[in-house]
Amino acid sequence: MEHQQYLYLKLLLRNNLFLDLDEYTLTNIKQQGLVCSFMGMRLSSVFQPVLRADGKVAGREALLRATTPGLGELAPDAAFNNAVDARRLVQFDRLVRTIHLLNHSNNFDEHELLFLHVHPRLLTSVSDHGRIFEQILHYYSVPTSRVVIEIKGFATEDNTRLEEAVNNYRSLGYKIAVDNFGNAYSSSDKAFNLQPDSFDRVLKLRPDIVKLDGALLHATGTIYRLVNAFHSAGAQVIIAGIETREQLGIARNAGADLLQGHYLGCPEFSGDVRKRLCRNDQLAA
Repeated sequence: MEHQQYLYLKLLLRNNLFLDLDEYTLTNIKQQGLVCSFMGMRLSSVFQPVLRADGKVAGREALLRATTPGLGELAPDAAFNNAVDARRLVQFDRLVRTIHLLNHSNNFDEHELLFLHVHPRLLTSVSDHGRIFEQILHYYSVPTSRVVIEIKGFATEDNTRLEEAVNNYRSLGYKIAVDNFGNAYSSSDKAFNLQPDSFDRVLKLRPDIVKLDGALLHATGTIYRLVNAFHSAGAQVIIAGIETREQLGIARNAGADLLQGHYLGCPEFSGDVRKRLCRNDQLAA
């Protein structure tokens, strides 16, 4: 990162996000991209592609990788729980999303969608959602319309606050995705019994995108009905968790707009993705 640009970024983050990059020892590592430290954890970003039906990349989902010297790799939920226990969730969430944005902006096509998760507790404990983060997006010339805020539609029982948070994000131009819909389905069930209030609750949020959990790929008839129902409501559908060629066929036949899963692309550090893409370009030349 160029020195002058880095200094301006540090000032911007300090003034707008109240984050001091010197405190978090931001470092650029060739393979991993930008990494930082927080509460003894080393934080980095990996990205999993989200593909259109034609196989082209529509965007990437940013996922946290956290490690500690003593425990090794921590699951993202465990890392966030550490921040919750220390009452530093807001600071931690801002830092993680900023690292994701920087790594994406420095390495991938500017027209891609960037999928970012928001911790459920922040949806109901913070007001004016997305406005502070918008300042960092503007600095990198990333329109909010290129950022997809992923929320779990059933993560909180406070429907009023949840709808308020979603409306705040939408008013600033962010896209809204409801994540993990149908994740309660088990392949041992004979059928997936969708509760009407669950479907209605999602529709009240007026999401741009609904991500169907890969568990539903075991219930072909149900996944077809859900795709049709969400399309009728004006939402695009991602089918996630695609692990096999057969599941990819089911997702395409169901009419999914977007596709995601390890069969199509695993989460990777930005440096690894760039290295592979450059190698592919060389082979194609």
